Amino acid sequence: MNIRKKESRASRRGAFSAGAAALAVAVVVAFNLLVAQIPTRYTQLDLSPNNIYRITDTSVEYMAALSEDVSIHVLANKDAMDQRIVRFLDQYKELSDRLSVEYTNPTTYPSVLSAYGAEANTIVVACEATGRQETIAIDDLIEYDIYTYMMSGERNETAFDCEGQLTSAVDLVVSESSRRAYAINDHAEQSLSASVEDLMKKSHFSVEEVNVLMDGVPEDCDLLICNGPASDLADDEAELILSYLSGGGQLIYLMGADLTEMPNWNRVLSQYGISPTTGLIADTQRYYQNNPYVIFPEIDLTVDAAHSLTGDSTVLLFSSRGMTLTDPARDTIAVSSFLTTSDHGVNVVDDSDQTEGTYVLGAVATEETGGGTARLTVFGCSNMISGQITGSFTNIANLDLFMNAATVGFDDITNLSIEPVSLQVSSNTITTGGIWSVLFVFVVPLAVVAVGFVHWMRRRKL
Repeated sequence: MNIRKKESRASRRGAFSAGAAALAVAVVVAFNLLVAQIPTRYTQLDLSPNNIYRITDTSVEYMAALSEDVSIHVLANKDAMDQRIVRFLDQYKELSDRLSVEYTNPTTYPSVLSAYGAEANTIVVACEATGRQETIAIDDLIEYDIYTYMMSGERNETAFDCEGQLTSAVDLVVSESSRRAYAINDHAEQSLSASVEDLMKKSHFSVEEVNVLMDGVPEDCDLLICNGPASDLADDEAELILSYLSGGGQLIYLMGADLTEMPNWNRVLSQYGISPTTGLIADTQRYYQNNPYVIFPEIDLTVDAAHSLTGDSTVLLFSSRGMTLTDPARDTIAVSSFLTTSDHGVNVVDDSDQTEGTYVLGAVATEETGGGTARLTVFGCSNMISGQITGSFTNIANLDLFMNAATVGFDDITNLSIEPVSLQVSSNTITTGGIWSVLFVFVVPLAVVAVGFVHWMRRRKL
């Protein structure tokens, strides 16, 4: 009898143990299945030096509102691809349920190339609802220094451009909107940098040059750009530009550092309540590395020309002209400043002509017309979008500000100009760096030496 009871208890214990083990296995399997459903952007840490897998709020917000299904077809051998691109695509597709990513090896399935009308090692972004597709060369997703490659054959990587190109392509296949921008070229204006033209393309602007004096303002011009002219407008040009604006045109004017007098440009600006100063602007409070002509302007985020920036955004201007706001020619014109100096700004004409005060470094004027809303956006500094500045500092918002100013006036164009992530060592920008220079170059080393000397003297006396 006792033996039977013992066997019964042992049997129950065995059954309980088996059940507990089965339950534990079921819990582990369920937990793994649950974890597998978590987006990889939450389960994989971005340990890359430049955070190349971090997706900006621009893409996150755009994809959250995506209204059509979009397929991303990768026509390449997945195993042979740069795994940084593969990992980025894994995270990118999780931004929306309407996004899908599939890989097809064209070596194994060559017919896929004719099906999409594309070459091998490309990414085809397609939208079935609109019937449109865009093709991206995989080699273009990681930029490298062409000069170094031509000289030595070495591919020195400079930037990772997956997000910007993908988001732009998705927007293009979903939306048909595109705009034409013309850059004035008949007064030795500075050419738009490759970075600016690339960002304009991502926001679906085509960019061409125009000689306004000879050809006028083209009828299909949506945005006119004048970047750092070296000489003034002719009288006829000024009238053409005023006529363009009065008909609802949009113009971005970036003043050059040359102090050549430009009465016709001043006449255009004064019509819209903007009066350029006669000198270069310094700021003895908000400057970079002991140079008061390299300014971190104050940004007014309430003005639509700067609304894409945040409270943490930094803009850097070098050798900027200044402005003051005056009464425009018509009551229908509204003018606002969005970049200013501190109250320690200085208009410097020469050593004997320096006037302190607060100066405008960026302004926008708008007017409702029969042809739409006219916009005149003026930056005091053409250098702000030069490759010399934007290529040297990766943590400034100069290009973002410019692109916002270019797109904000269009209801059907979104600022999707996402800059490539630099793969190079970035430079820190520190406001009024002179204080920190003194601290770390002189004070800290001397303090360390002094402490060491005192310690040595005490040990010597023992």
